[in-house]
Amino acid sequence: MKLKYRTSLKICGLCGIISTIIFFIFIGLAIWLSPWFSWTDHFISDIAGSLGDTPIWAGRGVASILLNSGLILAGLIGIIFAFMIKKTRLFQSNLGKIGIFVLFVDMSALCGVGVFPITLGTIHYGLSIVLFCLIPICLYIIAHEFGNLYGKKLWFLLNLILVISLIPACVLIFLPNFVGLTKAIGEMIMLLSFYLTIIILGIQLIKTTSVEKLKDSSKKVI
Repeated sequence: MKLKYRTSLKICGLCGIISTIIFFIFIGLAIWLSPWFSWTDHFISDIAGSLGDTPIWAGRGVASILLNSGLILAGLIGIIFAFMIKKTRLFQSNLGKIGIFVLFVDMSALCGVGVFPITLGTIHYGLSIVLFCLIPICLYIIAHEFGNLYGKKLWFLLNLILVISLIPACVLIFLPNFVGLTKAIGEMIMLLSFYLTIIILGIQLIKTTSVEKLKDSSKKVI
């Protein structure tokens, strides 16, 4: 039983790491194949095309296919990651259970942004808003719950990443003239923060052998 549980923890961690790798490889290639792309003038979704372009998943050729495929694959594996966190019973508090649901919805939105690219208009914009609005909420809950499991140092690190993820929102509210940080740069800051948190947790989960020991040891520092 313990071996089966440790295996579930490792699968959970691997899903987080694989989702991260797929996301950045596919998005990186899509950007590399789009020499016209500007971090200050475009959104990442613009690589997929423009409203009304056909075919809807290849509005700008191979770059669009890579972008949409990467979002879909990373989102699907991220959904499995959220499911595995639930299965391993890492988050037992009410806040933790909400966090699992938020992570599931966020990963579903990421997948949906690829399934319904910018060429389709409204539905894509709606999913994008859900994705980016939920990232800080998700990071806050993850920082709290994993901080309780892994200790004070990880709690501080994850909360620092959370603060960084809020930079684009703060710029949009207080410094709207800095449009660059509200375009692709702002999106990437949030996505980097999101996936940096995911990969940190993925590594920790792979190294974990007993959640009960973590809970006992964390009481000494939090």
